[in-house]
Amino acid sequence: SVGWCGGGIYFATSAKATFTKAIGPDSHQGCILRATVDVGRVKYLSRTCDRSLNGAEVASEGYDSVSFNPGDGQEYVVYSKSR
Repeated sequence: SVGWCGGGIYFATSAKATFTKAIGPDSHQGCILRATVDVGRVKYLSRTCDRSLNGAEVASEGYDSVSFNPGDGQEYVVYSKSR
């Protein structure tokens, strides 16, 4: 899949932040699913992140997830659905 930080599972840090995130062609507001996520060791990246990232690459650098802020609030990306 694709995303700002490659194919992963993306999480916002607040319900309010979802109003500008997770917006699809048939959705005019974000989507909220409340979840407890074990982000493990987080690699913090710049605003533009890296669209070519994947779980294997992140893990090879000793991280479990990445975090970035594209300008509308912090996001966390995990690459393993077991987290």
